[in-house]
Amino acid sequence: MNIPAHKLLAIIEAQVQLVGLGNDLSAVMDTASAKAVELTGADGAVVELLEDDAIVYRSASGLAEAQLGLRMKVANSLSGRVLTSRTAALCTDSETDDRVNREACRKVGLRAMVIVPLLAADQAIAVMKLVWKEPRQFNQYEAEIAQLLADMTAMLMQRATQEGPNVLKQRMTLDEASGTANRSFFYEQLQAKLAAASQAGHGNLGVAVVRVEGIDKLPEALTDISRRIERECRPGDLVARIGHDEFGVILNMASRRSIVTSQLHRISLSVTGEALPGISDAALRAACRTGSSLYPEDARSAIELVQAARPR
Repeated sequence: MNIPAHKLLAIIEAQVQLVGLGNDLSAVMDTASAKAVELTGADGAVVELLEDDAIVYRSASGLAEAQLGLRMKVANSLSGRVLTSRTAALCTDSETDDRVNREACRKVGLRAMVIVPLLAADQAIAVMKLVWKEPRQFNQYEAEIAQLLADMTAMLMQRATQEGPNVLKQRMTLDEASGTANRSFFYEQLQAKLAAASQAGHGNLGVAVVRVEGIDKLPEALTDISRRIERECRPGDLVARIGHDEFGVILNMASRRSIVTSQLHRISLSVTGEALPGISDAALRAACRTGSSLYPEDARSAIELVQAARPR
C-alpha cells in the first residue's frame, strides 16, 4: 500500500469517527464521503445505494451535490460494472471512456472519477464515487483511500442488512436525531415529484425551509421542532431535516404562491408558539427564520428550489 503515513493516520481517525456514529447511517455516509474528498482532493463525492434494479444517490457533496436523491438504472453504467465485478474502476477522462454515460457526465460537469464497491457479506450493496472536474491521471492511493473508507462504511451498513430486508433503507433515509426523514430522502422525493411535474407539463410544487439557528446544539429539541412542523402539513407533504439547523418541507398542494405563504406562516407560528427545552419562547422566535419557493416560477431543479427557499 502506497498511501503516505500522514494520510493513513487521517484515515484511521476517520474510521474511528465513523464507528462513533453508530446506527446513524446517513451521517456515516456523509462523513465517509467528505473525508474521502478531503484526503484525495476530489471535487465531489457520492455514495450510491443499490435498491432493486436501481442505484440511488444517498449521499452527495461538492460537484455532485445537485444529484442527491437521483435514481438511475444499474444497467449500462460504470457504477453498475463496479457493483457486478465488486472491483474498483478508474475513469481518467469521461470524454474518451466508452464505459460511461458521456451525456450524464457532461450534465454533472465531471471528467474523471474513482468508483469503489461497498461490500457486505461478499455482496456489493453500494458504491462510493469520487469525481473531478478535469481529466487526470491517478496516483495509486486515491482508490485505496476511497476503498478503506468504503470498507468501514460497508461494515456499519452490514449490521442493518442483518436486521431485516428493509432496515438498511430505513436507516439510510432517516435522520436519527430528529426522527424524521433525512436530506437524502427529501431530495429523492423532490427529484421524483419534479420529474412527474415536468413530464405532465403543468402543476406547481412548493418548497419551504425552516431554520432554527443553534438548534443542532440542542438535540433534545429537534424532535419537537419536526413534530411542530408536521402539525401544519397536509396529506402528501414531506418534512425532513436537511441541514444541521434546517428542516425542509415539500408542499405537495402548492397550487399558487398565496397557499405556500399561508402554510409557511402557520408552520412558523407552530414552531415558535411555545418554549423548547433549553430555549425560551422569545429566543426561539428570534432564532427561527423561514423561506419558500415555488416550481416552476422560482426554479426548476431540486437543488435550486431549496436554495431559493432558504431564508436570507
